[in-house]
Amino acid sequence: MKLKRVTAVARKTLRSLKHDRRTAGFLVLMPLFMIAIFGYTFGGELKDISVYVVNLDEGTVNGSASASMIDELQSRDVLRTLEPSWPDGYAQSVDSVVDNVRNGDAWAVIVFPQNFSSNVESAIDGPADYLSSIQGILWIYIDASNPNIASAIITEVQTTVQRVLLTQYDIASPVLISQDMVYGEDAEFIDFFAPGVMGLAAMMVTFMLSIISFVHERSTGTLDRLLTTPLTEGEIVAGYAVALGVVGLIQSLVILSTAILLFQVQIVGSALLVLLVVFLLGVGNQGLGFLLSSIAKNEFQAVQFMPLILFPSILLAGVFWPLEAVPDLLRPVSNFIPLTYAVEGCRSIMIRGWGLGEVWPEVTVLVCFAAAMLLLSTYGLRRRR
Repeated sequence: MKLKRVTAVARKTLRSLKHDRRTAGFLVLMPLFMIAIFGYTFGGELKDISVYVVNLDEGTVNGSASASMIDELQSRDVLRTLEPSWPDGYAQSVDSVVDNVRNGDAWAVIVFPQNFSSNVESAIDGPADYLSSIQGILWIYIDASNPNIASAIITEVQTTVQRVLLTQYDIASPVLISQDMVYGEDAEFIDFFAPGVMGLAAMMVTFMLSIISFVHERSTGTLDRLLTTPLTEGEIVAGYAVALGVVGLIQSLVILSTAILLFQVQIVGSALLVLLVVFLLGVGNQGLGFLLSSIAKNEFQAVQFMPLILFPSILLAGVFWPLEAVPDLLRPVSNFIPLTYAVEGCRSIMIRGWGLGEVWPEVTVLVCFAAAMLLLSTYGLRRRR
């Protein structure tokens, strides 16, 4: 091996990169993009978790236990407290507010029942044995389909109760926090994790395969030969979409079956509806890969699109941690990532037991995404012809 020859090959390679401005920009900007995404995402904390607060305490005045605890909750940025609007009547009111949790509009309802403050004060002022028998009971109706969010809500409430009791009464015991799980009573972290991994796997496989397949067929001339046949551009794109969508579907079926058999992942809703959501995601990402490949001038430029799509999807779509943990600066980006809606839809079906009537917004977004990508891919292929 001669150093002169090695140096000549190295110079030739660097010159080729110098003339390809897109590649040169990619090599410089991509590490900056990755570290920025990772840094902001991993630095995020849970914030603005939507919860309703229902205060039925008859003795609600400034300085009462319930009022002080509500003020403490509202002063913290982890929970975003919402005021309910409900008809008259205690039982009907609480149940109507809890419906907001059942519908997915909030994560929890915190209820201060009647006589809450008086029970707390009576327990404090009474004899020692009285303290253990009568307490103020604080009710939490919670959606536990996301264990991270459920744990954060319970921790915030417990911390708030302890702070107020220690500050105002110099005691920490006379409040009992009662939890009622609206969803996910037996859910574990794997139940939250599996739908995200399933959607991510389908997205990565279909997107990466579509780019690689299209580049390969373009470089070998197979695509040009297809375009000389009676096949229309729409038929070619639809054929690719069905094939790669089925591939993503099979992979998701393998993941789902393995998760059920080995880890006892629960599926409360329809498994077929879960697979439909995954299939729509796969079709849309196939179209996206096809479209981006048609824009690239060469194989290396086509591959450059992979990290630009995959990294934001992995980090900002709620796969590994809740969207409430995504920093405010990046949270709007999550709304433009199709994987966000696929993961949310799969989790709602598998853990909450929702049907098409409840997850239709997510399904609609995925249908529109798939249709738009297929139409744009067909238009790009038509221009090539």
